[in-house]
Amino acid sequence: MRVLVTGGSGRLGRVLVPLLSAAGHDVRILSRVHRTGPGLLQSCIVGDLTTGVGLSEAVADIDVIVHAASNSRNAGAVDVEGTQRLIDVARTAGVKHLLYVSIVGVDRIPFAYYQRKLAVERMIAESGVPFSILRATQFHSFVAFLLSEAAKYPFMMPIPSGFVVQSVAVEEVAARLCRAIDDGPCGRLRDFGGPEVLPVEEVAEAWIQQPHLYVALRAIPIYLPGKIAEAFRAGNNTCPDGERGTETWRDWLKRSRN
Repeated sequence: MRVLVTGGSGRLGRVLVPLLSAAGHDVRILSRVHRTGPGLLQSCIVGDLTTGVGLSEAVADIDVIVHAASNSRNAGAVDVEGTQRLIDVARTAGVKHLLYVSIVGVDRIPFAYYQRKLAVERMIAESGVPFSILRATQFHSFVAFLLSEAAKYPFMMPIPSGFVVQSVAVEEVAARLCRAIDDGPCGRLRDFGGPEVLPVEEVAEAWIQQPHLYVALRAIPIYLPGKIAEAFRAGNNTCPDGERGTETWRDWLKRSRN
């Protein structure tokens, strides 16, 4: 199949694109700038969701769009308005399957970025373009990035007390998307998450104990007020009844340092 990946050079796209190519798909990447290099040998179409420039060319003759492009800092322009532009050209081009990558909890956590992702889900469902929507939990690598940011304080790492995490390997999400392409449009898919739901305190301690960290750190739980924090403490970012990957947080930590 001919597959267009928006966000093809992002955290998920860099893993997904080679998998799609290995499965025999003809892969095209939509990017705001021309990109080359390992994993990006596929056709790269320069286009911009915020302006619509290049979208018609990118979607021409495409069977499936995997819509993974997102921008938490500019979600109104990129996620909402950009997706509407993508829907319009996909409908005109007769795209057979629009597969959207969303986040577990967008309907239960009152975070502005999540609310925009939920709005995009509704737009796609009402677009008339055959679709699938996969909600995934946060990637292991993104959780590690957040912890590394928190660890910039001297000798201490503030973490939100009571939060729980069900992080997942990006490779397993990419593999699930490949299966979704093979299955065809199925509407809202079963949520996909990591194999375990862990307290953030345990997640942080495992990260701190990595042997390559030479700075002594101590995780300091801090209570965060508000409805967003309450939702994370309630586990609304997890999917204990959803489909699960197999690589645990600790297994990913071991693999990531090799």
